[in-house]
Amino acid sequence: MRINVLFSFEKLELPVNYNHIMQSFILQLIDDAEYRRFIHDEGYKHSTRSYKLFTFSAFVGDFVLDRHRKIITFSKNAVLSISSCNEDLIRYCADSLLFKDYFQLLSQKIYVKKLDYESEKIEDREITVKTLSPITVYSTIDDGLRKRTVYFSPHDSQFSVLVGENLIHKYFAFHGTDESACLNRDIKIFPKEEKSLRKVVTRYKNFIIEAWNGVFVIQGDPALLQIGYDAGFGSKNSQGFGLVKML
Repeated sequence: MRINVLFSFEKLELPVNYNHIMQSFILQLIDDAEYRRFIHDEGYKHSTRSYKLFTFSAFVGDFVLDRHRKIITFSKNAVLSISSCNEDLIRYCADSLLFKDYFQLLSQKIYVKKLDYESEKIEDREITVKTLSPITVYSTIDDGLRKRTVYFSPHDSQFSVLVGENLIHKYFAFHGTDESACLNRDIKIFPKEEKSLRKVVTRYKNFIIEAWNGVFVIQGDPALLQIGYDAGFGSKNSQGFGLVKML
């Protein structure tokens, strides 16, 4: 389930890399302190991994980019989408958004002008999607001296492998391993059109993240595709990566 929220404001200035600001904003929408703590500190676990199982889009609206100041300025309106396979999280966010007069982002007032719920049931083994926030996958390599992060592009064979493994782990974390016996675990993801691909380099706090926007074809078990559609494809979903819309 997801919500699409239309915000209005006089103008909204944000740093170019504003993912961490929006992640904090979304978590603060959860009024239940214990549930908010669970999402922030624990998440849904599978093996040694933990997943928050929500994601969000970049702001969609008219903007001006000031490269010198590294500031992006939105004018009048912008849409934010928040998505999760846990409907409780979405309802907490929606309730807060609907019942408060206004919110503040970096001391700037923003108002909820419209909020829509959206639910998509995936039944096919192939979907075509467009990213609302870029998809990232990576491996951490330890050469004995230091650890380094290697990000993969859609042209690398590891891109599909890692997206698939991530979906399986998230499925286990949310549903439990007992429900996974009948899953077909083979996942393929590839760009529908090369010209749609765009590499995005983002700084999240002190880390550089490489990710990809574009139109993708994704093939696999509908149950795994559903997890990806709701909670995000690839890694770092709760930092604002991997949200897609159906085409």
